[in-house]
Amino acid sequence: MKKGKSTTGNSVGYFPYPGEWLDTESEEIAKSIAKWADSEVIGKRLEFREDFTHQMRSLKILAADIGLHRLIWPEEMGGVGFSVPEASSTLARAYEEIGRADPGIGYISAMNMALGATLIADKKVDKDTKKEIGSIFCSMDDVKLFSLILPGLGNVDTDPRKTVSGREVQADMKKDGDVWVLNAKHARPLNSGHNAYMYAVIAEAPKGFALALVPGKEPGVKTGELLKTTGLLASRSADVDFKEVKVSASHVISIDEIAYKRLITWIDLFSGAIAVGSTMDVYRLVKDWADNRVIKTGGLLKENPMDAAVLAQVAMDIIDSRLLVHCLARAIAKPEAFGIKAEALFILAETVSIK
Repeated sequence: MKKGKSTTGNSVGYFPYPGEWLDTESEEIAKSIAKWADSEVIGKRLEFREDFTHQMRSLKILAADIGLHRLIWPEEMGGVGFSVPEASSTLARAYEEIGRADPGIGYISAMNMALGATLIADKKVDKDTKKEIGSIFCSMDDVKLFSLILPGLGNVDTDPRKTVSGREVQADMKKDGDVWVLNAKHARPLNSGHNAYMYAVIAEAPKGFALALVPGKEPGVKTGELLKTTGLLASRSADVDFKEVKVSASHVISIDEIAYKRLITWIDLFSGAIAVGSTMDVYRLVKDWADNRVIKTGGLLKENPMDAAVLAQVAMDIIDSRLLVHCLARAIAKPEAFGIKAEALFILAETVSIK
């Protein structure tokens, strides 16, 4: 087991993790993100906590300057060249540090990285499409956000559509000559619906399901009012209508249940790591307060048996959660080491996400 380090209160260092699953380069990446967290976000919370522009500037430093969003794309596309799924432990550590800084920034980054990891590994995606999407992720000039519109949410007043893993898709597609036509009403994205550069929509198709990659400014795409959020300021989302939106064949990818589950598995891993990082920083704040707060009965708060017991229970829960997230990351990279098949990772991921 290995302890992580943080320049802010060393909160990560309280909680061990299997560091032998990460190489030196992975640890250096985590250290770089920790410095970003401390200087760009945590150190400026009081000044910029409600400033969306600052959050996007911080995300740009993380994604482009540090290179998080380029990490898993091939070098010929401008990426760093880490392979997936082998990079899962590296990414889990990265998102712990991002969660320690700001879960909202981590959330929109995670949705984008989960999509990228899925597309990279999918053999049905042609090279030209991968190159196009990879160039967006690897851009050093700006961060362009993908908004995921997945099964399970949306307008309950529409006619029933097909389900994948028990979740109803929010859109449907049909072929019209050389293009596809996408329709959806009040589709609810997971993230960034209001300011997406491109939408990734899982839709019902004549023969199963398809993933449509739709530019945000495409004719027929209409966003609704900005949704109110709590704690996820970086994700400016909104319901989205797609009315007879034409999608080129190169931007439509056949998707089956296995590919869908692979996407959800990446989302669960990154979201779990963000949650662990966030709780570690909350623990740091509470522990610092308990170490210095003098209570009415005399003595420090941490010396009160009940308060000490609560702090200990919270610490144990964080340790359990962190170990589970890192085990999930390792299982994604090496499923055979856990005695499971790659197709069964979805079950493990959903179990960890509930924990």
